[in-house]
Amino acid sequence: MLERFHQRIREKAEHIDAAPVLIIPFGDSVTQGCMEANVIDHTSVYHNQLKLKLETEYPQTTFSIINAGVSGASAESSLVRLERDVVRHDPDLVLLGFCLNDACGGLEKLDRFEQNIRRIIREIRENTSADIILLTPNFMASRETFRIAEVHKLYAPTILACQNQGVLKAYVKRLRELALELEIPLADVYAEWENLQLEGVDTTALLSNGLNHPDAERQMLIAETIMALITRTRPEN
Repeated sequence: MLERFHQRIREKAEHIDAAPVLIIPFGDSVTQGCMEANVIDHTSVYHNQLKLKLETEYPQTTFSIINAGVSGASAESSLVRLERDVVRHDPDLVLLGFCLNDACGGLEKLDRFEQNIRRIIREIRENTSADIILLTPNFMASRETFRIAEVHKLYAPTILACQNQGVLKAYVKRLRELALELEIPLADVYAEWENLQLEGVDTTALLSNGLNHPDAERQMLIAETIMALITRTRPEN
């Protein structure tokens, strides 16, 4: 798993003039770095934190990130930008992070979501040499709070129902199944939030916009989850 990514890390460390190791996070507003309304945190977003961790772990390797996160994006709406934002760059690693907006379409859209994720994976595999890490999402809000901006209140009922009625969990289950079937490494962020819930943590309080954007500390949790996966798949030699 992640053979190309690890090979490129070694190549760049051994050959100073080699191209930098290129990572493209392809996803929604969480990937873009959206926090509270009208705020994008370029420093705290998970892939920037991941880059810092990689640079610490592999100090002789240069890593570059192209942020291909778009607020409000779903897997389906992002198909039209897959070539522009991912394929033409031929990255070494793609972090695939869709689900939150897709799940708000309800269980009737679940099969369609699976088809779209399959298509994205297939096109990346067929048209690039990139490795892929599939991400499950964070929790969404289970109740209304003061953090929900006026401009977002229209979306609150759908988001709360998606979390509380198990719709998001059904989408996560499908992502886990796809990762197993397609032999794609899975950074199971949702499982980390399940652990927080089991510990009695108020997970809604961890959302910077009160709906679906994890705060800076939980953006770091995504980075740590991905980094742990990268470390586990590192070749012994």
